Amino acid sequence: MTIKLIADSSACMPKKFMDKEGIGYLQQKLVLDDGKEFKELTDLNREDFIKELSKFKPYPKTAYGSPAEAMEVFEKAIEEGHNEILYIGVSPKLSSQINSAKIASKKLKDKAKITLYESGLSTASQGSLIYLASKLLKKGESVSNIIKQMDKYRQQIYTVGASASFNELFKTGKIQKKVSLNIMSKVLRLKPMFEIVLHEGARGIGASSGFKGALNKAIAKIDENMSKDIEYDLILCEAGSTKFFDYSEEKVKSFLKIKDVIYWETAPVVVHSLGVNSIQITVLPNID
Repeated sequence: MTIKLIADSSACMPKKFMDKEGIGYLQQKLVLDDGKEFKELTDLNREDFIKELSKFKPYPKTAYGSPAEAMEVFEKAIEEGHNEILYIGVSPKLSSQINSAKIASKKLKDKAKITLYESGLSTASQGSLIYLASKLLKKGESVSNIIKQMDKYRQQIYTVGASASFNELFKTGKIQKKVSLNIMSKVLRLKPMFEIVLHEGARGIGASSGFKGALNKAIAKIDENMSKDIEYDLILCEAGSTKFFDYSEEKVKSFLKIKDVIYWETAPVVVHSLGVNSIQITVLPNID
């Protein structure tokens, strides 16, 4: 059977990479000030969106791909000649998008074998798991074996990061805006830090003075949580700036065994949530 991998666009895997690797994608959308929905990978110019994000009033909202859009993605895979599909999404606790995939898969059950896998991960961690699944697929692994290995690998993937300001976090409601916090963040140049947690998504892990200070504390969490006996790959995701890529790579390599370093673009929906110029740093097991 020929197997097609399908991902969420918000998994932070660049469109060029997914197209090259033959990975399909169900897109999330951004609703701009005129009420019009834009698919984040094909309707929006990412660079322009990043430049203009702070100017939108009201702040953009997000929307998930509909069952009809999921049907289109699955039907395209079937038309390409695939008779088995593996969709790797987040859990329903984090997004309703996988529910659209469930509806579409039921309608197409007579045309292809469609397996839905709730990764429990989001953003760059979810993308990293899909990246590993694509490697396993190239090795000729079956869907059932890929799922068994994903169950193991998702425990060994870890993403931390830092945002350039509290602005987007306030606007999306991820952090309640308080006058005291707003003033302190400006006076002390506080930059928020986050980690991606299985079944929870992005979770704040405090703040630090200056962006480099926040990165240092976030990277220290990798040092605390990851095994020194495993060889990892490192994925760095930018949201408008790669200024701290070399610095972050050097810091992580100082305490972990890193084989491959990969640079990805943060998806627009994630930029909307984590902020312009935020950075995500992901370590994942190297399986080559």
